[in-house]
Amino acid sequence: MRIMALLLLAVISSLADARVVEIRSGKIEGTTNNGVERYMGVPYAAPPVGERRWRAPVPTEHWSGVRPAQQAANACAQIGNFYASADETTFENVYGSEDCLYLNVWAPEPDGQRRPVLLFFHGGSGIFGNSAYLAYDGERLARELDAVVVTANYRLGVLGSLQSPALQTGDPAEDSGSFYLLDMIRAIEWLHENCKAFACDESRLTIAGQSAGAVAVLALLRSPLAEGKFQGAISFSGIPFSSSSDKARKRTEGFLSQLLIDNGDAENHRAAAKQLKGMSPQALRQYLYSQPKEALLQASGYGLSPLAVADGHVLMSKDKPNRITADTVSHVPLMIGKVHNEMSTLTRIRGKGRSPDKLWPLFNGEPRDETVNQALGLWHGPMRNIRIAIAENMVRKTLRRIEDGYAETLPAVYVYRFVWENYPNPWKVDFGAFHSLDIPFIFGNFINDREMYMRFAWTPENRREREALHKVMATRLKAFVHTGDPNRADSNLPYWQARGSGDYTECWGCGE
Repeated sequence: MRIMALLLLAVISSLADARVVEIRSGKIEGTTNNGVERYMGVPYAAPPVGERRWRAPVPTEHWSGVRPAQQAANACAQIGNFYASADETTFENVYGSEDCLYLNVWAPEPDGQRRPVLLFFHGGSGIFGNSAYLAYDGERLARELDAVVVTANYRLGVLGSLQSPALQTGDPAEDSGSFYLLDMIRAIEWLHENCKAFACDESRLTIAGQSAGAVAVLALLRSPLAEGKFQGAISFSGIPFSSSSDKARKRTEGFLSQLLIDNGDAENHRAAAKQLKGMSPQALRQYLYSQPKEALLQASGYGLSPLAVADGHVLMSKDKPNRITADTVSHVPLMIGKVHNEMSTLTRIRGKGRSPDKLWPLFNGEPRDETVNQALGLWHGPMRNIRIAIAENMVRKTLRRIEDGYAETLPAVYVYRFVWENYPNPWKVDFGAFHSLDIPFIFGNFINDREMYMRFAWTPENRREREALHKVMATRLKAFVHTGDPNRADSNLPYWQARGSGDYTECWGCGE
C-alpha cells in the first residue's frame, strides 16, 4: 500500500511539473523547475533535408496531439568537437543531423505580465556548436533577468553557407546562399508568432550571440529581412565581416573541387576544375544533392566558416568593407565588446592544430606541469606569443574602429571589455581571459563536476569572485533587455556611458 502511495505521489509530482502550451504549429509539453518553464527541442522550421537542403527555412507543419519538449534535439551536422559536446567519443566524427532547426525556451512562470525575450546564437566559428550545450542552459539567466531566454540552432559550415549558380532557385533570399542567416531570421519570426504562448513580448526582443553567433548578430543589423523585428543587439566577441558574391563563389569552387577528388571523380584539382567547367548547373545541383552529409563535411575539412555575403537582399551591399557599420538598417541599441585575450586559444598550437582530440586534454583541464610555451620549446614557444600578440593587436584596433563606427549610426552603443582571469596556472599563463571564458559568466553556469571545456577555471577559491562578476553582468543584461539601456536606477553600479557621448568602457572583471 505504501509503495502504491509513493508511486502515486511521484506521478502527481511529475504531472505538476509538466507544462503544456499551444504554439502556432501545435501543442508542446515542457517542464518547470523553481519557477522557470523549460521547453527543449522545439522546431522553429521544417527540417532542411532532402529537397529542402540549401533552401530558405519554412514554417514547420502542424502536428496533432501534444509534442514532448523535455529533451534537447539534434545539433546541426558538423565534425564532433568540444563546443558541441563534452563526449570525446564524438570528436573528429560526423556529429549532429541535417534535421536540426530547433530551439530551446526558458520562461518564468506566467503571472499576467509580458516579459522581454533574449534570443541567443551560439559560437563555434560557424562550423561547430550546439544550442543545447550545457553552458547555454538558460534557466538561471531567465530567472535573474526576469525575461524569456531562447537559444537556437542554425545550419553550420557548408550546409549553412554555400554560394553557387547551381543552387539558385530564383528566390533572392535563397540565391544569397546565406542559409544560416535565413535560419536566424526565421527564429526571430517564430518568436513573433509564438511569444504569447510563453508570456513574452515580441516588441522587446533582443538578439545576442557569441563569437560566430555575434558576427551573425552584427550581420543581422544590416539585413533588410530582419529590419524592425528586434529592438536590441548584443555582440560578445564579434566583428562584422562582408564578402562579395564573387569571392564566395570562388570559395565554393575550391570546395567542389575537393569533393570531386574525395569521391574519386577527379584525380587532382586541375582535373576537377576542368570537370566542373563542363558540368551544367542542373548536373552540378543533382550531384550536390546526392551527396551524404559525411562527404560534404569531409570535403570541407573541419568546415567552411559562413560568409556574410553582401548580396543586396539578405545583407546590404558594401563597396567599402571598412565601413560596414554604415550599412545598418536596424537602428537599435547595441552592447558590444570582447575578452582581453581573444587570440590565446584561437591561435593554433603547433602539433595540435584544430584537432578536438589533441586539444581536449588541454581544455578539459587534465593535470600538467608545463605551460604550452614550455612544451613547445625555446623557438616555437616565443613564436606562439608573437603570433598571438600580432593577432590580438589587429582584433583590438579593428573592434575599436567598428565600435566608433556603430556609435555614428546607432542610437546607443555600450562598450565593454572582459578581463577576469583569476584561475589556476598553468592555464592562466597560457590563456588569460580567453575566447569564450565569458560564456559561463553570462549564463551563470560554472560546470566543473564532469568533463567539460574550461572546467579548469572553476575552483572553490574563486567561486565568490565568479558569482559577484556574474551578478554584475546579469544586472547589466537585465536592464538592457528590458529597456535598451544597461543602467538601472536601483543599481549601485557605475553609470555606463554610451560610446559617442564619451569614451567609457565597462570593465568586467576589474575587481567586482
